[in-house]
Amino acid sequence: MTRSSTGWTHRLTRITSGVLLGAMVLTACGSGGGGTITADAKTGNRKIRIAAPFISTMNSAILYAQGTGIFKKYNIETEFVEVHGAAGLQATLGGSTDMAITSSVNPVAALQQGQEFPIIAQIGNGFPESVLVSAAAWKESGLKDDSPLKDKMKFLVGKSWGVSSPQGSSSYMARYMFQLAGLSDKEFKMNSLGSAPGILAALKSEKVVAGSMGSPYPQVAEAEGYAHVFIDVSGGEVPEVTNTLTSVVAVTPDFYKNNGKLIEDFRKALGEAQKLVYDDSKTVDEWVYNAHFKGSPKEAVLKGVQDQRAGDAIAKQPEVKAEAAERLVTFMKKTGQPVPDDWRKIFVDLK
Repeated sequence: MTRSSTGWTHRLTRITSGVLLGAMVLTACGSGGGGTITADAKTGNRKIRIAAPFISTMNSAILYAQGTGIFKKYNIETEFVEVHGAAGLQATLGGSTDMAITSSVNPVAALQQGQEFPIIAQIGNGFPESVLVSAAAWKESGLKDDSPLKDKMKFLVGKSWGVSSPQGSSSYMARYMFQLAGLSDKEFKMNSLGSAPGILAALKSEKVVAGSMGSPYPQVAEAEGYAHVFIDVSGGEVPEVTNTLTSVVAVTPDFYKNNGKLIEDFRKALGEAQKLVYDDSKTVDEWVYNAHFKGSPKEAVLKGVQDQRAGDAIAKQPEVKAEAAERLVTFMKKTGQPVPDDWRKIFVDLK
């Protein structure tokens, strides 16, 4: 790995390539109920602390809204607090943050356990992870980029596949794709490697044949020649996982009840930035690169966000549409994750 990409890898170890799911969501949450919320309509405080594993091209819109003054235009001050996975919900419930950018499965899983987290906006509307194979495996497969998913998944049967976490989104996604290919998800030979850099190192040393992670890691690995993007999930290669709600902004019931106008303005600001991600992509991409990925392989970073945009993986508006939420629920059920019957109650746009 080159000097520049090594430094880049260290800076991006917290990218959202794997999030905690299921029953782990409320571990150590406590019962604070958001009692120490900072932003509060009663006091006129317009500062929002957002729990986020935010170094990700998937989060381009909210990063751009903060960094270029769009939130300030709506009289909102924002502060990002870096967390991992479901810890964002823990921080929000405990009152150390006001909002959480989190995998959409986490609030649904929390509801199953009796804790509501109203979902006030969407960030991702498609899976951010794509599937890589080692350069040697790509050659061995004899397949092409446009080969059917069924053929690609057949090649991966029984082969070592690196993921960040056994309960991360890429693990569930892999199982789902085996099912889509008409294969048993028991054919998924998972290797939990802790992080995207760990997966890349294993691919480079050929300790695993495949790996899945979020952009722009796959594009960088391909540019460096030791791996190939095998299934471009974030680019829309697997239609069954497109238009599927994957990343959301969640709050506590108290925050939602007490800060209606602030939430309304937050959604307006986020929506303005989300529109620019698509309508003025060159400007936004350049800013995101310089602000958060400077020194990284630029072409690879830009290709990563372009793939996500091509697959509509980055949300185009804060409002959650019913179809995207329903596809999330279908995905969760097919991968063995419990979903309560009243799941719609936490989606403010579906009430």
